[in-house]
Amino acid sequence: MNFSSNTAPLPLKNITRPPPFPTESLPPVVRDFIKFTAETAQVYPDMVASAVLAALSVCLQGKAKIRFSPFWAEELNLYVLITAPPGERKSAVFSAVTTPIHNYVTEYNEKHLIDVQSYRNNKKLLEVKLNKAIDKGSDMNEIRTIQEELNLLRPVKEMKLITTDVTAEALASIMYDNNGNMGILSPEGGVFDVISGMYSNNVTNLNIFLSGYDGEPVKIDRKSGSVMLAHPLLTFGICAQPQVLNNVISNPNFIGKGLAQRFLFCLPDSLIGQRKLIQDYPKNSHTIPQNYEKLIRRLLEMPLNKDTCLELTCAAADNLERFSDKIEAQMADNGALAEYREFFGKLAGKTLRIAGLLHLCEYTVSDCVSGRTMNAAIEIAEYFGKQYLKMMCADNYDDTPQYVLEKILAKAHRENITVISLRDIKRAVRRLSAEQVSDALDVLTEKHYLKRLPVILNGSAGNRRKESYEINPCLLNGQTI
Repeated sequence: MNFSSNTAPLPLKNITRPPPFPTESLPPVVRDFIKFTAETAQVYPDMVASAVLAALSVCLQGKAKIRFSPFWAEELNLYVLITAPPGERKSAVFSAVTTPIHNYVTEYNEKHLIDVQSYRNNKKLLEVKLNKAIDKGSDMNEIRTIQEELNLLRPVKEMKLITTDVTAEALASIMYDNNGNMGILSPEGGVFDVISGMYSNNVTNLNIFLSGYDGEPVKIDRKSGSVMLAHPLLTFGICAQPQVLNNVISNPNFIGKGLAQRFLFCLPDSLIGQRKLIQDYPKNSHTIPQNYEKLIRRLLEMPLNKDTCLELTCAAADNLERFSDKIEAQMADNGALAEYREFFGKLAGKTLRIAGLLHLCEYTVSDCVSGRTMNAAIEIAEYFGKQYLKMMCADNYDDTPQYVLEKILAKAHRENITVISLRDIKRAVRRLSAEQVSDALDVLTEKHYLKRLPVILNGSAGNRRKESYEINPCLLNGQTI
């Protein structure tokens, strides 16, 4: 091919763009808060909505299950991973979403400070008394009495609902002190470096992260002694940079042991280049954050009860059954989802969990989950299903070649160039893996958008290879493709 002849590029395949997050499916207080925060932070609602689901999970995990049948019930906790490059105001979003939780925890701990201190002091005094009795060789009855008094001391600990980057061992201790529950919520993805063993000589202990999804008993060994958690429940709500996502979905331990498959993934579009500064509350929105905080406080004040089950109405059960049947048929050997069974095989269960969260935002544990609420949960689950297909570059969802082309053309117009190096291309699309970039360039070359130039060996740089691509002039002179 010779671009001097003005060879016209061939059209790239039509891409199915995932739909936006179905905010209208949410309970009014939640919906209004998501729209408000998206407007004030100038991000798409997808990021906010996904973070809010994680916040609701922190508030409600361990307070009920949701039951489809006598044979199947799900917990109410979710694992959510949002990916966005730097500059996308992840911290602002997470601050808005989690501040009511932090406020509640701070007030609770201030109110119960004297109780916590009294417990610590009594425990310390009894331990000193016990050690003295043992050292003096006191009567066994006396030692036994002190030990019984120590055992009967009711622990009073500071409340902690959210942590960030934490090892499995530290997480086990924190969960033990907080009724077996914890949320890992962060606008950064450093926790995945910890989980993968980056700071522990590549030793990976995923047990608590796996067991915390379904509440399965787990024992974690520590230097200071073992911790046994009878019913651990964990929430993930992480907003990380794209490279973290690539590491998660390509880590053989995460994939092989099923950790990655437990997550819901959100890849929101960017508003960078279109954002505006918001000087004041949007019209008629002053009460929206307060209403959200009231909801969070109400959910946090619900008592823990891991034996309580939300029940479904017949309509809700029928809606979920139809949705599950549709997914199941598509996972057949020749089905559209055959290659993605590891995710879609768990989607009905995640749908049930989402329905439980939505239900308790409006109703009580004694009310049955309605068909309307289940339909809302199904819409949200379908959204996350399409996000997963986008993430995995599934057929009709892979917009990577178009994305790479847009970045190349933006640089070409900005710098008035007709040739671009592979190095500059990779810099422009840092969120993509090397394999994704290579595949996209193959497509763009095959479709005559680019022409791969002969490799140049730079002797002064130790025979380093310089790979470059010529850009089709049709793309630079304003012609319509």
